[in-house]
Amino acid sequence: MKPNMSELPKRVLSTLLITGAQSPDKALSSLDLANKLGVGEALSWAALEELGRGGYVNSTPRDGVQRFYLSATGIIAASSTYS
Repeated sequence: MKPNMSELPKRVLSTLLITGAQSPDKALSSLDLANKLGVGEALSWAALEELGRGGYVNSTPRDGVQRFYLSATGIIAASSTYS
């Protein structure tokens, strides 16, 4: 994982991994993540944007809502937290 990555993006990666959001059909919205993390949606969205720029998450629209899931790089980064 990026050494200078702040705490919230790390928590987002871990939550996406734990909830199985590793493919478009399992993707979560920023509101779903915010609720799981106990933060506001704006913070969740900002962390997801940062992770997207870094190549850790991908997004897909579903039911008019942008949803997010781990990329292969994100899966490796999130998994490294537990090894």
